[in-house]
Amino acid sequence: MPTFCLNTFTFSPFAGAPKPVDFAELLDGVRAAGFEALSLDAFTLAAYREAGASYEQLAAQVAAAGLTCPEMLGFVVAEDEASTLDGARQVAEAIAAFGASFALGMVTIAPDARCRDLFAGCAEIIAAAGGKAAVEFLPFSPVATVADARALVQHAGTDRAGVLVDSWHVFHGPGSLDDVRALPVAEFGYVQLDDHPRALGADADLYTECMTGRVMPGDGVFDLAAFRGAVEATGFDGVVSVEVINPELAAAGPAAFAEAAMAAVRRVWS
Repeated sequence: MPTFCLNTFTFSPFAGAPKPVDFAELLDGVRAAGFEALSLDAFTLAAYREAGASYEQLAAQVAAAGLTCPEMLGFVVAEDEASTLDGARQVAEAIAAFGASFALGMVTIAPDARCRDLFAGCAEIIAAAGGKAAVEFLPFSPVATVADARALVQHAGTDRAGVLVDSWHVFHGPGSLDDVRALPVAEFGYVQLDDHPRALGADADLYTECMTGRVMPGDGVFDLAAFRGAVEATGFDGVVSVEVINPELAAAGPAAFAEAAMAAVRRVWS
């Protein structure tokens, strides 16, 4: 049985939230809904630190709530090498403090030899902190397919990196579920689970739809039974993170959001 995790990025200022949600309220909502784990992001954590809380204090609150934090967002492989590696160091600090398993990484440059080396450098920094670099393929980025992500993981080494498979990017990207089925479990990082209310045309603004319009698993048009089947065909049995980025749903507050997310994941993955 996988570990179900609530991705809390929708409550991040980076995702459009007016301010960070109260941390204790967030943990109470996640725990009450029945989740074992939650994901956190470096942007929100920076805001908590500015308000006077240390990583150690926040991590102690997570542990006291009986939760773990397997997923930490994130770092970006970009044109500037120094800022890319600095971003990896920042997320590595959070990885070490919270004992997270994965640091989510995105790529904004062509996945050529230089990019592969730069991603491997980030993975090395994150591995030293006790985690793995999870590369996310995105249909609106240079790393748009499972194959693109696999090339980076193979170069960095499966002991340091894995592919993040997000249902949103599978169903709205140029690849298919066959690409997921063909992913060796050794190269598999973890899963992000979500849905979308409608099919998108070729002229759709994928970035905006991705960042504002997701719905709970099972409430949209994705064939999540087929997605689950493709994932399980690889032998994967790790972290399944419910990542629904939707300001309207988040406005209900952490408790209601977490309860709806748990009900949804139970419908589609249990």
